[in-house]
Amino acid sequence: MQKPQIITHGGITLDVSRIKSFQIDTYNPRERSHILRIEFKSRYEYLLNPGTKQYEQVLINDFIEHPYADYDTAATYRDEWQEIWVDCLQENS
Repeated sequence: MQKPQIITHGGITLDVSRIKSFQIDTYNPRERSHILRIEFKSRYEYLLNPGTKQYEQVLINDFIEHPYADYDTAATYRDEWQEIWVDCLQENS
């Protein structure tokens, strides 16, 4: 397990040691925005099943989404986050 590396950039705070990918979802006409989607590495947690009263292993796939008014802004922040992520990965390898 990597040591947590908390970074704030562009109004988003992330633990870059947990990042899996960055994506831009296409234009959302209802919200009139482009979405920067940040996916985190999958992990397992044990949760209590109230029916069986047993702990069960559950796969967790976390992500966050941040809207931007235009594609260029979303792409700029994606590129900047990717650069930060790569720098942190190189520091710890």
